[in-house]
Amino acid sequence: FAREIGNGGDKNVKISANVIGFGCPALLSQNLSLMTKNFVTTVIADADVIPRMSGATLVNLLLDLNQFEYQDLAERDVEQALRELQGRFSDSSPTMVGNRQSNKQVPFSIDEDAIQKVMGYVHRSIDKVSGGEGDMSKPSGKNMAADKMIPCLFPPGTCIHFYRDGSGIDGAYVPCTFFDEIDVARTMVDDHLISSGYRKIFLNMMRDFHKDDHFSFERRRT
Repeated sequence: FAREIGNGGDKNVKISANVIGFGCPALLSQNLSLMTKNFVTTVIADADVIPRMSGATLVNLLLDLNQFEYQDLAERDVEQALRELQGRFSDSSPTMVGNRQSNKQVPFSIDEDAIQKVMGYVHRSIDKVSGGEGDMSKPSGKNMAADKMIPCLFPPGTCIHFYRDGSGIDGAYVPCTFFDEIDVARTMVDDHLISSGYRKIFLNMMRDFHKDDHFSFERRRT
């Protein structure tokens, strides 16, 4: 059609088209995206990574990961695991075996000194791996802070965002600039797929709408 118009064809031909896209990539500038709002609708499932992915958002994600201070959180997780083991192995409460009372014997116990000793090893190991105070030749992430890039590509048209709100599925009209950073989540890839993403979200939404936990699209068609 464009070739015919360019060759002097009928310039009075009018075409009316409306498009609904699911998980469209970030491919237009903000201004161009706004210009397509009347005829393009983009549906985006929760943490779908594709509508958020561009060169700028990928660079910003790497910067965030590089600057993330995980050391304290890692030490907290190890200590919580040790406290859980301490509680389990310290349980010497009597139990009933038939008509006899038997004291539950544990192979060993974990005292506070042992926990602190292990945490000392963990702290030094994490500090060495992360290039912390023990290794001044490697700057830490917070000392390598860099300016983030400004995203310039966004999904096209009118954007509808369906998301999990903790109790079900909700949705809202949002500006295209809402997707200016990658949402790091366990479902960020699955949400872009049909079976684990859009179909699953729409199915849950329809079950909430009809108040029918057994609703299915197949049964609805029949």
